[in-house]
Amino acid sequence: MNLTTTDHMTTAPPASGEAATGQRWRQAHGLEFLGQVQGSGLKDPAFLVRRVDDQVVQLSELLHLVVRAVEPPRSAEQVADDVSAAYGRTLSVEGLAHLVTTRLEPLGLVVPDESPEPTRAARARPLLALTAKGTLVPAGVVGRLAGALAPIFWPPLVVLALAALVAADVALVTQGDFWAAVDELFATPTTALLIYAILTAAALVHELGHAAACRYGGARPGEIGFGLYLVFPAFYTDVTDSYRLGRTGRVRTDLGGLHFNALTVLVLAAGYLATGSGVLLLTALALQLQMLQQLIPVVRFDGYYVLSDLAGVPDLFARVGPVLRSLRPGHPPDPRVTELRPRSRRFVTGWVVVVVPLLAGALAWTVWYLPEFLERGREGIRLQQLVFDLAWEQRDWPAMALAVISIALLLLPLLGAVLALWRVAATLVGLVRTRIAARPEASYETLPMPDPPRVVSAADFTDEVMYAAPAPVPTEGWRGAVYRGSGHLLNPGPSLPEQRRRELEHRLRTPIDGSRRVVVMSRKGGVGKTTITLALGSTFALLRGDRVIAVDANPDAGNLAHRVAPPHDRTVTDVLRDLDQITTYAALRRYTSQALESRLEVLASDDDPRIGMALARDDYHRLIGLLDRFYNLILLDTGTGILDSANQGLLTEADQVVLVVRAGLDGGRAGALTLDWMDQHGFEDLVARTVVVVNAERRGAEPPEPMRRHFEKRCACVVTVPWDDALEPGALTDMSALHRRTRDALVDIAAAVADNFVVEDDA
Repeated sequence: MNLTTTDHMTTAPPASGEAATGQRWRQAHGLEFLGQVQGSGLKDPAFLVRRVDDQVVQLSELLHLVVRAVEPPRSAEQVADDVSAAYGRTLSVEGLAHLVTTRLEPLGLVVPDESPEPTRAARARPLLALTAKGTLVPAGVVGRLAGALAPIFWPPLVVLALAALVAADVALVTQGDFWAAVDELFATPTTALLIYAILTAAALVHELGHAAACRYGGARPGEIGFGLYLVFPAFYTDVTDSYRLGRTGRVRTDLGGLHFNALTVLVLAAGYLATGSGVLLLTALALQLQMLQQLIPVVRFDGYYVLSDLAGVPDLFARVGPVLRSLRPGHPPDPRVTELRPRSRRFVTGWVVVVVPLLAGALAWTVWYLPEFLERGREGIRLQQLVFDLAWEQRDWPAMALAVISIALLLLPLLGAVLALWRVAATLVGLVRTRIAARPEASYETLPMPDPPRVVSAADFTDEVMYAAPAPVPTEGWRGAVYRGSGHLLNPGPSLPEQRRRELEHRLRTPIDGSRRVVVMSRKGGVGKTTITLALGSTFALLRGDRVIAVDANPDAGNLAHRVAPPHDRTVTDVLRDLDQITTYAALRRYTSQALESRLEVLASDDDPRIGMALARDDYHRLIGLLDRFYNLILLDTGTGILDSANQGLLTEADQVVLVVRAGLDGGRAGALTLDWMDQHGFEDLVARTVVVVNAERRGAEPPEPMRRHFEKRCACVVTVPWDDALEPGALTDMSALHRRTRDALVDIAAAVADNFVVEDDA
């Protein structure tokens, strides 16, 4: 199951528009589209395409759409338009040309129209993978056999087989005579040939089990073949098509070989109990030891693929380097790590942390004991040569064959160890050469001319001394403890999470020219819109320092003010009544409440049920005109009716929209309908700048991936606010009681909103 993977879309360098416009491409011959990877551990969807040489390539959604769109061959403009419509974002002709020439052509998936097929496309070279492969059973024969045997994976039969295996092992332990079987083997050593033959046949049955499990799940198995694992001969089954199955189907495929081995053990155990043959007893025990070996997840045995499919990552070894680079203190995480979902990222990181020391220890042990290992192997081969010579004199053909097999079994580990060390050394030499080649070489022709002496002035003192940025100082975790404990002498630097928080806070503090109005809205009630308004406003007020006000802009009634301070006797209605008399900030301050902790100001709505009027569009227009004079940032907590005149008026006044939705699909649909309405009524620019907040209503709630991707394509940013019991009561809210992850999510939202301050200023 070897995959060639591709990166996601990056910014294309400038290209010649005329050259790209006149270019046409087509699909390479023999492509087979296997569909989307199910249960993937990647954040974004991945798709599989099989080439004519049976190499399977994993593509991002964008690249998959491009490969689909180039057939039949058409102009680059038509292909770019089709891809843009399907992807939901604009792909330029230059960007299309960049993707094709740098990604898809090297992979042998797309070729220029009227050009010959590529002669040598990129292939996967997984670490510790099979080499020198050949076909043993063609795919057609495997498919028919797998179809006939697939019913064996009916769950009740699997449970029955496991129970029978336990019973058989109990019978072998209690009734089997192990030492008599060993004596029989020593008495007639040539019977070991029969054990080898049975174990070889069991290995083929094992591969057929993978194929049958793949077919049972609904995928199509390929050929059964053989190859070399380092220098050890091994069988394999092509079950790449199982990637179109869900996680359960792939794990079943991974364990299908062990299920068929368990059935083989049952046959051997039954044969031993019926005949008392020691060969069958020893074979049954040896086969179960091989089954346990297959569960080792350190190398590419069945256990490795089980872990790989549980994590949703096709090739764990391909992530070793990125994970190790991401674990270095003070370095940003590798893109091949950040593209993983949080659960898969933790899974893969844990696997790397365990496996790398084990493999490094095994390598060190091999290097240390290699001389003794070679010497003992040489003595064993010499002994088997003597056995062969004696058997030759007596023309004992079975004994001769056994001696040859024994010599081969002694040679293979020796050759495997030497080859493994050779590959490691070659890899290290290649890395050193790459580093050396990357260094710039100085020459007389390339040495720059020295700059003329610079005149130093007081401005240089101001820029280089007074305004020089100090080294970042850690404030939390073990890094902060070391910095404080050493009396500020040792500075390990802030951790990556702390660096990211500081970057977000820096974005959050983007200067505002005048004032900005942020409308917080939702199509449905009960999604936590008021809570998000309060939390977002408090975050801005705490971290910015300028004047921030949150207005309860519900036309009928709202409870925003009740969440920050005891009830205030003055409301929006009072401000509108006294509008002409409010000429200073001090006068307006008498109408607002203020949170003691964050200093966020709140203007309450009138929730008196006896009120005779509901505020309308013109009322809020006059109110916002007043607030613009005294506040830098205005947050407007709206009602839920998008068709309401007041809400439509607020959208007209808005510089930015924050759309709050539930994590469920019904909440996502309501939010999508809101964006549709805005698109249809002239608010397309607000939709593009909208920050979508998925407010988790229970612990562990996350938006479904299709829902998240939908909003990411339409809007500027999607942020999930985790469930937090400090926000649950609905009364006075203490922001300091929020969990760290909740505060981080709020800072993320605020930074995304503040990014548009720059856009507006530059417009």
